[in-house]
Amino acid sequence: MRKNLAVVLLFFVLGACSMNMPETEVYSLNLPNWDNAKESRSDASLAVMVTSPRYLMQPYIAYRTSPYQLSVSRYSKWEASPDEMVRQAFDDKLSSGGLFKNVRASNFVPRGFYSLRIDLKQFERLDEGDASFGEIAFNIDLFSPDGKELYHAAVVKKIKLEDRSFLGLAKALSSGLTEGVEEADASVAKSLKQ
Repeated sequence: MRKNLAVVLLFFVLGACSMNMPETEVYSLNLPNWDNAKESRSDASLAVMVTSPRYLMQPYIAYRTSPYQLSVSRYSKWEASPDEMVRQAFDDKLSSGGLFKNVRASNFVPRGFYSLRIDLKQFERLDEGDASFGEIAFNIDLFSPDGKELYHAAVVKKIKLEDRSFLGLAKALSSGLTEGVEEADASVAKSLKQ
């Protein structure tokens, strides 16, 4: 009896081990090439800092099915965490504009540096009825080396998805992040000239 039970259990264990697990899918954003680095017009340096909720510090894709429920995908993820992708987009854009001699990510502001603080609020799919959107939201603050606030804005981009796939989400968030970074870059440049 025990021998038969052991054989049956072994059969179930081997069957469970051979079941196919879903493959992990990795998605990336497609942002413009801002690598046309202009000659720096100043000796100013900039420290870029991003803060975000814990779920945006992980590479897993988040989607909101209601204002009260946020789900995180188990097998689909970004190539980097959303807070890292946003920081890199700002880094690339501000480095290429010629406003700053040196742009770098930092957790603190070195002496003599301007600081750009980005508070990432949302980077997710939002389902509203039959429609789905890619939503990115962040606050941005620019401070002078002496700590004076030069610029503050809240940026919210909500782009309708072609379909509810994660590929559609990547396209929408690429577009939203590009628009948000370009708007912020123009405003930062304007605030530095004042």
